[in-house]
Amino acid sequence: MSSSILSPLQLPNEILTAIVNELDNLNTPKTVCALLLVSRRFRDITIRHIYKEMDISFFHRKQLPTLMFLSRNISSNPGVQFTTSFIFEYLTMLSSTSDSVQANIELILPHLVNVGRLHITFWPVGVFDPRALRLLPPSARLSHLCVDRSTELTHLSPFLTRSHPSLETLIIRTANPRAVPCQPIQPTDEKLSARTLFPNLRSLSAPIEDLLLFTDIPNSLVNLSVAGHGPYYPVGDEVEYVLQNFKGLRTLSVDETYFYDVLVLLLRGLPNLEYLSLDGASMPPGANANKLSLFSSTKLRYIRLAYTSQDPLDMATIFFSIVDTLLVFDIDRGTNYARVCRDPMDKFIVNSGTVSDSKWTQWWEQAVPEVESFKAEPSFVLEIKERGIFEDAI
Repeated sequence: MSSSILSPLQLPNEILTAIVNELDNLNTPKTVCALLLVSRRFRDITIRHIYKEMDISFFHRKQLPTLMFLSRNISSNPGVQFTTSFIFEYLTMLSSTSDSVQANIELILPHLVNVGRLHITFWPVGVFDPRALRLLPPSARLSHLCVDRSTELTHLSPFLTRSHPSLETLIIRTANPRAVPCQPIQPTDEKLSARTLFPNLRSLSAPIEDLLLFTDIPNSLVNLSVAGHGPYYPVGDEVEYVLQNFKGLRTLSVDETYFYDVLVLLLRGLPNLEYLSLDGASMPPGANANKLSLFSSTKLRYIRLAYTSQDPLDMATIFFSIVDTLLVFDIDRGTNYARVCRDPMDKFIVNSGTVSDSKWTQWWEQAVPEVESFKAEPSFVLEIKERGIFEDAI
């Protein structure tokens, strides 16, 4: 009888994997790491799980020895081959360690043989030099890339010119103009064909002036996120480029721009927009129905307004009175948002959820299910809930 009872070490891999996943869900990292010592089979499964996403936040110089130990021993690390997502954020206010950190990242990159999602940024001081991306092995086929702009935008070009057919999301992170003297793209700089290099790109995020790096965009593109460099004020060339090359866009995000008049031009020139994200800096002061009348000619179904102290119901009432097609309106305050929806049933709904810090979810995806579920009706539903993550996308 007892011989028919399996030892824990004889259990199928599916059960061992479920045990590792459950312990991870309980947020018990020490217990998960202890499984490395249980048996070879547990070790093989656990090490894949531990290294699947490598997330490093550097916020103090005291972390430098640990980072150096990781980078200098990376070639003998059995887990890094299983890393599919790599996140590194340089969060310290001290720029004196940025060169050392850059050098250690350069030691890690050649060993990310299976990485598909890469996020490397230095903020608010310093900037990651994207020329280091050339160190990634050919086997790394990226679907997501978020990287600093660097002092020269063309520093990123050598890596981008290596064709990336699997790339779906490209984020060129704007640098802090008070910390890094970024140079705008020059007329003589080599331009790139995004349609050729990233034929499956769905989302592109970059400072509006840096979009001039690309001569065209792929037909697969759904979203454009534009930002400014703070004191830099864009001129007509950048806006005209967007209007000529992004006419089919359905989603647009405008952040850190400080230029409402440019938003006016974008809304008038992009007739297919359905999803729009704005921040408080992109709105006119004292916003009212008269100042926001330009929205009346749009076909927007969803609007998200972030980083503003405006009352959500007041703002929603204004937008719903102007935009006939609008179904869902959010005011996003970082950890939670106020949501107003058009629905045939006049009711008040209060809900809650967990806030995700995922680097890989697109900003509009969390609104798609509710936008699709509501039909334009004159009654309102006010909903206050924390942001959630939805797999469905446009």
